[in-house]
Amino acid sequence: MENVSNLRHTTAHYEEEAEKGLGKSTTRRRTNLNRNVLLQCLRCFSQYQSEYYDKDNREASESSQTTEPSVASSEVFGQDGYGMNDDEFSLDDEEEEDEQQEDRKTPTKDVSEDHLKAILERIGEIEKQQQQQSIATAGQLSKILEKIGELEKQNENTDKAAEERFLQSQNDQKKILEKISEMEKQTQKKVFLKFQENCWDSFACHNGIEISGDKSLIVHHKGNPSVWRSVFAKYPIVLNKHLFDFFYYEISVQKKEKSNWVMFGFAVKQQTKLDRAIHCEKGTYAFTSYGEIWINGHEKGTNGQYSYGVGDTVGIAVNSTSRQMIFTKNGLRLDTSDFLVAPSFADGSFYPFVSLCAFDDKIKANFGPYFTI
Repeated sequence: MENVSNLRHTTAHYEEEAEKGLGKSTTRRRTNLNRNVLLQCLRCFSQYQSEYYDKDNREASESSQTTEPSVASSEVFGQDGYGMNDDEFSLDDEEEEDEQQEDRKTPTKDVSEDHLKAILERIGEIEKQQQQQSIATAGQLSKILEKIGELEKQNENTDKAAEERFLQSQNDQKKILEKISEMEKQTQKKVFLKFQENCWDSFACHNGIEISGDKSLIVHHKGNPSVWRSVFAKYPIVLNKHLFDFFYYEISVQKKEKSNWVMFGFAVKQQTKLDRAIHCEKGTYAFTSYGEIWINGHEKGTNGQYSYGVGDTVGIAVNSTSRQMIFTKNGLRLDTSDFLVAPSFADGSFYPFVSLCAFDDKIKANFGPYFTI
């Protein structure tokens, strides 16, 4: 019974090993394994039978003193009781040993294949990681390029804004300069109109002189006969070539006895007395009714050829650039190109004046803007 139990145990062991497929055997190896299991079972069974018959033989020997069944059993079944000898089992053992050697080799191959597969899988994972890293790097590079583009755009916008501010500043400066120029023109215009709207000054007038007219342009001698009376204009002469090229004014003789004197010109108001003829004062420029021209208090030889009387209009002009004096009579320019005013004439201290020497003499001034010249 113990042998039967061992047989069952061995059979179960081999069946379990067959189910597990140790060594990853092929179909052929599975067949050999089953055959080996069967052979092992037969060996166990043969041993059991041998022991069984030996027991019977011993009992028979004891009873009949013969061993023939034992011999017959050996002859019938062979050494193992089944007609199989050791050579056959030896051959099967060799095949089994070859298969075991093959099984020992196969795991190495399987392990090598598994190792190679693991390596390939690892390489695939590394390549996948590198690909992901490349994608991430490309994404980061794209973001960096976008940031650089934004910065360049910001710089471009900054440069454009700076250029616009610069242009705006230039435009503002231009507008400011234009405004200043316009203000200067307005100021110059006012100054120019100021001179053009000049009139006789009642505070710089002898009490024997009467100033009349709607613009205070008429001077009438109302004092003692044969006594000089003088009057100055309200505003001085300013020679400014940026305002105008000439300063000019004229008088028209309305009343005068033939022998009476009338003179007009330019003089310094603050240093001239009003109860005398001004033409002989130092620094005075005058044109008399007797045709005389006086420069700096001295008469220039004109031989009286430019005399004027009632009904005549005579005038004096000064060139702002050349300081040349120009004399006119009834709109005609006289031949007096050699007369110049002093450089101090441009300092604004000279005023137009007129002097009358006889009662009831009368003139009317014209300070512009319309002249007969």
